[in-house]
Amino acid sequence: MKKVVANPMELRDAIRCEKRNISITGGFAEMLQPLATQQEVDVEKMDLPTFVKLALDPATMEKLSTAYQVAMKNDKAGFELEYVKI
Repeated sequence: MKKVVANPMELRDAIRCEKRNISITGGFAEMLQPLATQQEVDVEKMDLPTFVKLALDPATMEKLSTAYQVAMKNDKAGFELEYVKI
């Protein structure tokens, strides 16, 4: 079952709980799109709101980039980032 997240705190919790499938939708997905296309992610250097930077600490982002594979979808329902645990 896929865990749908809409904010950075839900994403952080889903990563920490090691959910198999994580889906990021809406404006939050559009905000994180640059993260999905980069191999090494430094949230601190990106132009993101402070609450996002606090929730997505370096250890969490490292786990997301190494333990999950990402697929981007852009259809009638909107933009979606879907992460699947490797």
